[in-house]
Amino acid sequence: MTALAFDYFARCDVDIAVIEVGLGGRLDATNILHPELTIITDISYDHVEILGTTLRKIAREKAGIIRSGVPNLIGQLPNEAENVIRETCRSRRAPLFRLTRSAYRIHRRELQLDFHSPQLSIENLAPALIGIHQLRNCALALQAASLLREQRLKLSASAIKRGIETTSWPGRFQLMRLFGGPQIVLDVGHNTGGVAAFAESFRLKFKGRKANMIVGFVQRKRHQEMFDALADIAQSHTLVPLKTKRSANVRELLATIDWRGVPVTRGSNVSAAYERLAESSSKDDIIVIIGSHYLVGEFLQSHGRK
Repeated sequence: MTALAFDYFARCDVDIAVIEVGLGGRLDATNILHPELTIITDISYDHVEILGTTLRKIAREKAGIIRSGVPNLIGQLPNEAENVIRETCRSRRAPLFRLTRSAYRIHRRELQLDFHSPQLSIENLAPALIGIHQLRNCALALQAASLLREQRLKLSASAIKRGIETTSWPGRFQLMRLFGGPQIVLDVGHNTGGVAAFAESFRLKFKGRKANMIVGFVQRKRHQEMFDALADIAQSHTLVPLKTKRSANVRELLATIDWRGVPVTRGSNVSAAYERLAESSSKDDIIVIIGSHYLVGEFLQSHGRK
């Protein structure tokens, strides 16, 4: 967080600020804050060159946000990661809370969920953000709201419901069409967990369908695992470079990835790849643009306001 952002909060009448931690946690600038609650949503293999190559090492970095005496809420973490969080909470005397599967029920077909706790009960909630993983994220947010209500923060159930049902987050399973063309789905699934969650959500949203994929990743990712996750929903892949020196080498990907029978071509950039696919697509077809924030941002910059 920048000094400008801190200055903004200092001059505003803010009741509750939800602050996202950066890359890790242990060395993050947000550690100068004094939170009412800390939340660790998920821990998976990402940014391993910085955070560590094992879930235990990554969890140790993430656990850096835990404060002495401050409640910490976790989602459903891998066992070795959860053990690190538990050890850290114990050593810092921070109360640990965990989202349990008994607290919520997911309706997969409707993409809705019910949530029940002693402090909060909401049924048939339909988040604006699409995806099974977003329903799990929603349940974690509801558990956080429940804990804050227990601390006598005034959060009404109607305000919570309204916020979740009207949230907009560009690039997170974002649906759009241009001039009556094919259905476009944008997603910044830039690691194995994100791509797997996208594929699961796509199968639910577009049952039995496949899409032409425009894909762009940065280096040092588990590319084979990500393409494996996309294989059964991909009609084709078009690989494009990103406008950053961190872009994965497209030629290297073409030569080393097992495409599992999915046709793959190389594109010069995301805009040109989209225009080529759109020309040969009907309004019933689906084009997915998935990968790095750089990729989706570049597409929205050129096509997002048309």
